[in-house]
Amino acid sequence: MRERLRGALAPTIAFAAVLALWQASVWILRPPPFILPGVDRVIARLIAFGPGWVTHIVATIEGIVLGFVAAVVLGSLGAVLIVASDTIRRAITPLLVTIQIVPKIAFAPLILVWFGIGLTSRATIAFLIAFFPVLVNTAVGLVQVEPDLLDLARSIRAPRAWVFFRIRFPSSLPYFFAGLRVASTLAVIGAVIGEFVGSDVGLGYLIVIANNQIDTALGLAAIFLISLIGLLLYGAVVLLERL
Repeated sequence: MRERLRGALAPTIAFAAVLALWQASVWILRPPPFILPGVDRVIARLIAFGPGWVTHIVATIEGIVLGFVAAVVLGSLGAVLIVASDTIRRAITPLLVTIQIVPKIAFAPLILVWFGIGLTSRATIAFLIAFFPVLVNTAVGLVQVEPDLLDLARSIRAPRAWVFFRIRFPSSLPYFFAGLRVASTLAVIGAVIGEFVGSDVGLGYLIVIANNQIDTALGLAAIFLISLIGLLLYGAVVLLERL
């Protein structure tokens, strides 16, 4: 516990220093509140909005979690197929690379047309952005296996399923969780992009409304909550990896 507290001290000081510098800049430079409100104004806006946050927070979490879970499941299955079959790998790898090259924001208006305004669109964009890191990292992990272990498995004529679950799968876990850590942050970005493009609820939607109303304090409060959700999801992935 002492080591954990010592490890948390440095980032806590860094965050506090940034907030203090922000507030001091506002006191010294005195910019208009609609350009840069102080930390005190953002906190006051956060409190004043009160129960109104609940609906938007829940909507954002739903989009993030659904998109992230879909990316983990389909990305893992895709990695298994790529590793298991050379034919499938040669067939779909160029397609996957092409899709990855195209900026996902370019798909957002089309997804809005296909699925309309709602949870499906937000989760789909989150999935598209978070999918590729899970796929690539898991596939690399399944391939990066000690050659001696594979030779041993061949020598005893071990079934492919046994080789997968006893050799490839355990060896791939560090790569798999590395992909999950990246995907957890990208899923947050994707869900918020979905709320920017077309949504009537969510923290991203609130940021758009705050921008239209020049309510910078509300927008910064929403950004703070999005960051908090992202940190909690990332922390959950790290905790699962440790377990």
